[in-house]
Amino acid sequence: MAYPDPQVVEHALAAVEALRASASEHEQRYRHLLEAVHPGHRAGATNLLHYLAVRQQDIRELQRRLASLGLSSLGRLESCALASLDAVLGALDALARRPEARPPGESPTTFASGGALLEEHARALLGAGRQGLQTRVMVTLPGEARKGELKRLLEGGMDVARINCAKGDADAWGELIERLRKAGQETGIACKVLCDIAGPNPRVSKIGGDSARVTLPASGERPRFWLCKDVKRARSLSGGAGAEGALVVGCSIPEVVDDLRPGHRVFYDDGRLGGTVKVVTEGAALVEVDLARQGSVKVKPGKGLNFPDTELGIPSLTPKDLEDLDFIARHADMVGLSFVRSPSDVERLQAELSARGAAHLGIVLKIETTPAFEQLPRLLLTAMRSEKVGVMLARGDMAVEMGFVRLAEVQEELLWLCEAALVPAIWATQVLESLNKTGVPTRGEVTDAAMSSRAECVMLNQGENVVATVAFVVDVLKRMHEHQDKKRALMRPLSVSRLD
Repeated sequence: MAYPDPQVVEHALAAVEALRASASEHEQRYRHLLEAVHPGHRAGATNLLHYLAVRQQDIRELQRRLASLGLSSLGRLESCALASLDAVLGALDALARRPEARPPGESPTTFASGGALLEEHARALLGAGRQGLQTRVMVTLPGEARKGELKRLLEGGMDVARINCAKGDADAWGELIERLRKAGQETGIACKVLCDIAGPNPRVSKIGGDSARVTLPASGERPRFWLCKDVKRARSLSGGAGAEGALVVGCSIPEVVDDLRPGHRVFYDDGRLGGTVKVVTEGAALVEVDLARQGSVKVKPGKGLNFPDTELGIPSLTPKDLEDLDFIARHADMVGLSFVRSPSDVERLQAELSARGAAHLGIVLKIETTPAFEQLPRLLLTAMRSEKVGVMLARGDMAVEMGFVRLAEVQEELLWLCEAALVPAIWATQVLESLNKTGVPTRGEVTDAAMSSRAECVMLNQGENVVATVAFVVDVLKRMHEHQDKKRALMRPLSVSRLD
């Protein structure tokens, strides 16, 4: 048998041993965080710390060396970081012809137990799912959904019903859940309920001025608009050239305006309109527009506002959220924490749920801001103090906050970190939106739906064709699960491989 270059093997051995040592040191350094998590998440939290230690380093050259030796290149270590390193070390020991076997190391997860624990946590939070499917289907329900439609959704593949508490009221939500439960009894299909609290979600409140349309002229001139705390008091605003007669836009959370500074970006309606703050005055900020889809956008009340550069000094739970939690504690299976920004936001929700005797409810972290993404490991470790935890990849807001060019890599990193923590991920925002609204999908949407098979759940919005959309995504998921398991390609027989 021909052995590889001993020097290559020894270099690889030293590098992998260093990775394992860093993983163990990282666990000891943050052991106080591990001690606080729920016992059911102890293995996942420990594995997450090991994974983070590895991902703090650039191991691309090591990966190439390992692949050249015919070994695992550590590209699938999310659910079993330490076990993966130990397996590679054992193989390298054999290649180096070391006489003594390496003593087995302790690992919080194995190749089998990591995936099994993730599925166990997904079942606890999202339900058992359907036979032959690893990914559950969540549907945002309109308040007026009737029992017949709910039965068709359940029979078509809906596993989780989402209620957006930014719309409607407790009476309407209660009636909807009652119809859903009856539909479940009649079909014999169980369905979990997620209630999303609105959170501190800034929106356009009122519009002032002659026209609510913002247009980028061909001359290259930049239009401006005022973002104000109070539209009625905005008549005397002055901010230099281009400010006179500018559109006046009110903000539903007036305190946000106080946090704006020159140079901060402001986006409207998932990035359909964007600009930069030029002038800040008492109670208002002048925004110069540099982006308008198709050149012209009509500004409407109720549409969302994003401030990716602004540290917002507003509480994570609004008075409305606290009222809604009273209802959620009695009727839902899990609560979605919208616009989470820091671990203290998670702690506040956990405390409020405990005060209502609802600590058993699942918590879903909605990652939709730059601070949330940047603090995701800490958010996870804090949320994992609760028994049932999940993460929603709210890709619409993330694209606006972090830039569309970064969205692909950000959603990948979110999936990796969730798998490392053994926490189920929910793939969300405008999945199969065209099919849902018009009855015809786009090519890009189908590819996006196929990517959702790597998450434990995919969320669909409400739409006129939502029943057909559920059936479509279930078909896509069944096909993809024969080809893909997380990042690993599964090599079932291909019919196109035959030449005869």
